[in-house]
Amino acid sequence: MPEGPDARALVERMVEIMRGDTIQYKAAMTIRRPRWTRRVVLRSWDDRLSDRTLIRILSPARDRGTGYLKVEQTLWTYLPRVERTTRMPPSMLLQSWMGSDMTNDDLVRESSIVDDYTYELLEEREIEGVPALGVELIPKEEAPVVWSRLEFWIEKRRLAPLLEIFYDEPEEGRFEEVRRMRFSDIRMVQGRPVPHAWVIELAEEPEKWTRFELDEIRYDEPIPPSFFTLTELKRAEAVR
Repeated sequence: MPEGPDARALVERMVEIMRGDTIQYKAAMTIRRPRWTRRVVLRSWDDRLSDRTLIRILSPARDRGTGYLKVEQTLWTYLPRVERTTRMPPSMLLQSWMGSDMTNDDLVRESSIVDDYTYELLEEREIEGVPALGVELIPKEEAPVVWSRLEFWIEKRRLAPLLEIFYDEPEEGRFEEVRRMRFSDIRMVQGRPVPHAWVIELAEEPEKWTRFELDEIRYDEPIPPSFFTLTELKRAEAVR
């Protein structure tokens, strides 16, 4: 099918559901590996319109107070144990975030998905028995993105996110799946069908996965610009 506004509208709808203009939430992230499992609890404040995000780790105790501040395409980290703030260099953006199956680049680039890709509708299909609409995303030539191709699958009835697939292009014209993100536990929040759980799975290492479980979600409440500063990033009393 040709590229068209319907495809872009589906992507914009997914972004609106997952982020709104602003979103504040508490979440638990479980990281599963063959020999260990780790659980991280965090709070996040995200202002999509100004492209700013603050994430603060609540637990485990050894990481409590660790913070991440993203302002546009720049990412800072704060380590309370050594009271050190570091601007992350581009060479570290592809490294794992908090030991999970997300990368630091995921935090930096998440706001650019609407503008950095072209869109094409895919044939409808079922995702785990649910009728779904699909969109293929191909990066624009000048876009500074990691993935060579993305697929979004969205529930046809409520337009809730169901599945996101990430592809690499080892050689021109041949795409290989690298990972996928499955969304579930969809609940209505402020008129939005919001997935409260999603799992990231690796194509070549199925025994590894990362699961997010959302809680205390609030959309479209103003967040002062002063919140997204290095001073706020280092505030130990803000850990709660």
